[in-house]
Amino acid sequence: MSSAQTHDNGRAVLTASPRPAATVGPAQVALGAVAVAMVVLAAVVRFGGSLSEQVAPGLTQSGAFTKGALAVSELAMNAAATLTVGWLLLAAVLLPAASDRLDRCLRAASLSALGWTLATLAVVAFSAADLFGVPLGGLTQNLLATFVRDLSEGRALTAVAAAAAVIAVTAHLPRTPQAAGYLLALALAALLPPSFTGHAADASFHTLAVYSLAAHVVAAAVWVGGLVALAAAVRWAGDHAAEIVTRYSALALVCFAAVGASGAVNAWIRLGGVDLGSRYGALVAAKIAVLGALGALGWRHRRASIPRLRSGRAAGTFLRVAAVEILVMAAVMALATGLSRTPPPELASDTLDPVELRLGFPLPGPPSLSAYALDWWIDPLCGALVVLGGVLYGAGVVRLRARGGAWPLARVAAWYAGLTIVLVATCSGLARYSMVLFSDHLLQHMAVSLPASLLLLLGAPVALALRALPEGRPRQLIDAAARSRGVRLLGHPVVAPAVFVAALYGFYFTSLFEASLRNHAVHSLALVVFVAAGVFYLRAALDPGRWLRGALLLAASLPFHVGFGLVITGSDDALAEGWFSRLGRTWGVAPLDDQRSGGELAWTFGVTATLLLLAVLVCLRVRAARRGAARRG
Repeated sequence: MSSAQTHDNGRAVLTASPRPAATVGPAQVALGAVAVAMVVLAAVVRFGGSLSEQVAPGLTQSGAFTKGALAVSELAMNAAATLTVGWLLLAAVLLPAASDRLDRCLRAASLSALGWTLATLAVVAFSAADLFGVPLGGLTQNLLATFVRDLSEGRALTAVAAAAAVIAVTAHLPRTPQAAGYLLALALAALLPPSFTGHAADASFHTLAVYSLAAHVVAAAVWVGGLVALAAAVRWAGDHAAEIVTRYSALALVCFAAVGASGAVNAWIRLGGVDLGSRYGALVAAKIAVLGALGALGWRHRRASIPRLRSGRAAGTFLRVAAVEILVMAAVMALATGLSRTPPPELASDTLDPVELRLGFPLPGPPSLSAYALDWWIDPLCGALVVLGGVLYGAGVVRLRARGGAWPLARVAAWYAGLTIVLVATCSGLARYSMVLFSDHLLQHMAVSLPASLLLLLGAPVALALRALPEGRPRQLIDAAARSRGVRLLGHPVVAPAVFVAALYGFYFTSLFEASLRNHAVHSLALVVFVAAGVFYLRAALDPGRWLRGALLLAASLPFHVGFGLVITGSDDALAEGWFSRLGRTWGVAPLDDQRSGGELAWTFGVTATLLLLAVLVCLRVRAARRGAARRG
């Protein structure tokens, strides 16, 4: 797709005879992209009605100038963020490990991150003025502080600005692809906060809406940012051009599919089905049409350009074709920005029950075995990770055995048993009741943080990937990530238990717990963190080569688990009482009594799990001793 285009482009610039009439410079492409984006944005904002005085409540309140400036600032923020992701992707993933072009990519990322920071600050200012209905000059310090401190949108934008500023300051410091990878992860994470506070967060099926929007934003940034970075870097890529473009091509294909699928899901939710009668629906249709055109163009160049680039033959049309694709992408980005300022039909609907809107699903009835087993509610993030983990692990086993290698069935069984526990805990009826009953929320947490983490760890997915993958960049990246300082730090025998315990106490005894109930995205991310913390904790504790240290770690952690349960049981104040009381639940025990039941479950589970883990450690130690004896014999 677009990556293929890029390939063709890169080759033309690298090998074709210079012909001024056919050469398009980066400055020309940049100016053209800005012009196209501004024209499309103006048309979409005008057509979508966001400049009108009659708009959806909470979307905008101020004059036309502030509304227009806000749309332009958002476009600049999105463009700078996309460029930052593109340069960091080039530095961390696409460039060969020993490339001497790493510093140039990181300097470019630092500059684009600086623009990202400034554009985000402009969005903060214009958003506050827009919300409070005052001109920018009338925005007082108190109003701005209220927006940043008290409103979720303001806090999200502040977090984005802070992350972008960190990247701008530190992007020129790392000298390795691994260090650039941390910055890439930070940049991708910084794309997400606005997705959790925009229209999608208030939509029906808001969990699916939020995650489809998040996937859409991340995939689009990787796809578009990677293409722009490659087009700008192709002049100095040299002999690495074919290798870089080939890597990007596979990634771009995945991103294109993710952009299309997530965009379709989000549009379906927002429109309530196929509805092209509204202005919002018309803009969605236009976006789909342009995306289809990009896909067709990419397919053509994937078939024609990449083979020519690999063969080293001249391809004089590459840069011109890439320039056209970048211009089209600029138009799509402007259309998407304008679409975010357009009130969707769903916002005008008042048919949802307030409790259903708060939960994301109807209030369940009294708990029963059939409700837990049959009344499933799919967590989009955890469900997608389970499916992805199952598919990739199975593909690795099949590939390894096809090459004559062996992989223990016990590890396969452990991995899929762990995924099953995660799936049941996050997507079955337990997922519904975890938002309604504290005891079920705690049960969900315990299920993913210890049993599931133990089984996933025993599945040894990293070892499988390193054995199944051939020599190449994917294997190098996995190996580098497994050996990175961050992973070693998290697996340290002192740090891992501390993080595991801190995650438990820091989540339930701070505002994070209630925030996870109010925001499904926070809830899902917390579950992922619990799984990761459990894996690192158990990895440090269940080392058969250092079984005494592991036993001491397990014994030292036990009082914290028991103490947590006892504090919860003995508390006279219900955690997140405001949330649970407003649900209007008429069945079951009171929130405080339910919390005490959860506390009893917590300390009982902690004691039982610790004893079982000690037994597992002994078994691992015995097996390791027998293997050592067999080798010596």
